[in-house]
Amino acid sequence: MTEYEISCLGKTRFLTRRAAKHRANAIRRTGGPAFRAYHCTNYCGLWHLGHRPGHATYIRMTPNGPIHIQELTQ
Repeated sequence: MTEYEISCLGKTRFLTRRAAKHRANAIRRTGGPAFRAYHCTNYCGLWHLGHRPGHATYIRMTPNGPIHIQELTQ
């Protein structure tokens, strides 16, 4: 995979920051994760959604098994 495919191609694109923030808030209201809108300056020039700092859902291995990083920060 190229850097473009990882960073831009598979993500939902929004024309404006307002539209991206509106969708992020809608996801949050329905019990989803906390997202923030960011501008894709390197590739498409549009807006995407990404996890807020401390709200990523990546898994970290521990001696007691895998845990989500989100559980560590809340």
